[in-house]
Amino acid sequence: MRVAGARILVVGGVRRLGRALAIDLAAHGAAVCVSSRAAGEAAEAQVAALRAAGAPLAAAVAGDVRRPSAAVGLVTDAATALGGLDGLVFAASGPYVPTPPERLDEDSWDGSLDTIAKGFFFTAIAARGHFLTGAAAGGVIVAITDCLGLQPWTSFAAHGAAKAAQIHLVKELARAWSADDVRVCGVAPGPVDLEDDEHRAATLRAAAKVAAERLVAPADIGAAVRFCLETDAVTGVNVVVDNGSLVMS
Repeated sequence: MRVAGARILVVGGVRRLGRALAIDLAAHGAAVCVSSRAAGEAAEAQVAALRAAGAPLAAAVAGDVRRPSAAVGLVTDAATALGGLDGLVFAASGPYVPTPPERLDEDSWDGSLDTIAKGFFFTAIAARGHFLTGAAAGGVIVAITDCLGLQPWTSFAAHGAAKAAQIHLVKELARAWSADDVRVCGVAPGPVDLEDDEHRAATLRAAAKVAAERLVAPADIGAAVRFCLETDAVTGVNVVVDNGSLVMS
């Protein structure tokens, strides 16, 4: 699949890393639809930013992927807005507040697992359905995973567990759907340099421990996402983009 001219849904594409990835895809010629839990000014502003970046078509849809029916609905709305669907980038995430494991409550646990694992699973299934009914064969799904799904970080137990599940689902779905010409990949960022990072101090502390001692640029994550989308021989993998975080942990 070529990104230029492709129709791509970015789930969680209004804020944080998802926002940067959606703009990166638009700048490389993709028609992009972004989703958020609720419509509003932020979604409208992102659509304008996508058009300014060069997207031939830009749209926004709303839906809470924690509910399977809503996940199906937002994928259907995105495919309608774009005139079809060629790719899915799943960047939605749950609570990300440093908390010792013994202090985690059920809502925080469910918020992570329901969005990151269950939400990804049912959104991916819905996307596959649209890929198979489209004019072009197959499609590509990229989950934005996390290095915290590969190595323990005690302040983010629920987030890490959900990301580990997501990384495993990438492998499961890639194997299950290979005959459908549907590829599934993951991209695992380390600490990322984001303008709207609500926990900037903690992110900088994490970056100080990695080999390169700097934050990962969103553009580097965008390049990895495009690599997964465009490289036909890649499926079932989790591409780590972390400035050496894992080798230092």
